[in-house]
Amino acid sequence: MATETPAPDHAGRIRHQLRTSILAGAVLLIVLLAVISAIVNAASLNQYWFLHFPLGFYFLAQGVLIFVVVVGFWFVRTQEHIDHTRSETRELE
Repeated sequence: MATETPAPDHAGRIRHQLRTSILAGAVLLIVLLAVISAIVNAASLNQYWFLHFPLGFYFLAQGVLIFVVVVGFWFVRTQEHIDHTRSETRELE
């Protein structure tokens, strides 16, 4: 039983995997930079207060978490768009 895909589909699959990998890498980089910047700037942000908490503490306890959840939802929406585009082009072939 042969499991190899036809040549035109192979190029489309590689393009889909590349777009998905770039998106995942970009999301990880954005989250990592957000966490690092919150850690680096926490001491200087602690002079300001938000909801009776130092701002640096609040960013590290809640703000980064909220940001990661929002970025996660954005990632899923963008990945679904990439998958939808791939399925449409696959039907045309």
